[in-house]
Amino acid sequence: MGARMNPPDGTTELPDIKEIAGPDTLPDIWELLGSAGGVVIGLGILTALLVLLYRRLSSRKAVALSPLARVQRRLDALSRDVDSLSANAFSVAVSDALKDYLSQRYGDPLRYETSEEFLQRLSRAGANALPMATRESVTAFLSVADEIKYGRPRDAEARKLPLLDQAREVIREPSGTPPPQSGNPQAGRRRLPPPKA
Repeated sequence: MGARMNPPDGTTELPDIKEIAGPDTLPDIWELLGSAGGVVIGLGILTALLVLLYRRLSSRKAVALSPLARVQRRLDALSRDVDSLSANAFSVAVSDALKDYLSQRYGDPLRYETSEEFLQRLSRAGANALPMATRESVTAFLSVADEIKYGRPRDAEARKLPLLDQAREVIREPSGTPPPQSGNPQAGRRRLPPPKA
């Protein structure tokens, strides 16, 4: 027989050897899957909260921009995309940016009118809030934009950048007209000079 594990000389006994872990002592596969699923769900919730926070902060920043700053950003983006857009798509995008600006800046319903409806309304001088200089430049812009959109001239591609320049002319503030201090379109109306006869 072999030697005994615990010596009889009174020294401290050695601990007994424990059994090797068998399959019954390993964690259950369902426990592992449940834990992994909990971690994935937790990460998903955290990601959703971060995305929501980012969107909320971005929308607050966008609201703080003035109508002029917003239209300038849109026109700058269009100038970068001029080669990738067709003449028709480019013309529509520039027109929409300009119409949004005029609607926000002057409280004018141009955004929801066709060019023809707008030009008819322009003929009635007191029927809109746009200053005379802006009316003239918008009329010229709409004429060119509609020609590109509906006439589809052969030189439409060459007219894209000049159309963008015309839009930038329209958004230049008329001299002596202070911009409105709030997002209220009525505030801008009261500060505008009366139209010239």
